[in-house]
Amino acid sequence: MPEFRLSNAAFLVAALLSAAPAAAADFPTVVRAILDHQSDGPLAEMDSERRGRMTDCVIDTLAALPSGLKRQIVEGKDLEEQEHSFGRVVDADRAKWRQNIARACGHIATGD
Repeated sequence: MPEFRLSNAAFLVAALLSAAPAAAADFPTVVRAILDHQSDGPLAEMDSERRGRMTDCVIDTLAALPSGLKRQIVEGKDLEEQEHSFGRVVDADRAKWRQNIARACGHIATGD
């Protein structure tokens, strides 16, 4: 059964990370804008309390990204470039960061 939960969590994380980011001054703000902008999919279907916990968990997990990768995302010239950089970063190295998010936050997505 844990593999099934990880699969659900991985699906949710993929949906979460596909939203367009808003411009922001710092990395946590950019990530929060990305996730807050999500208007359909699993994150959008969560109640506000669970959605907030999921957003916080993703931000906390991605805090471990190297500063150069964070800077690539934040310094995008526009929303499209930030979104592209974000996707590229979380999918790099065989989706290492996507997997980290799924492990850290999957329990929130599957109802604790």
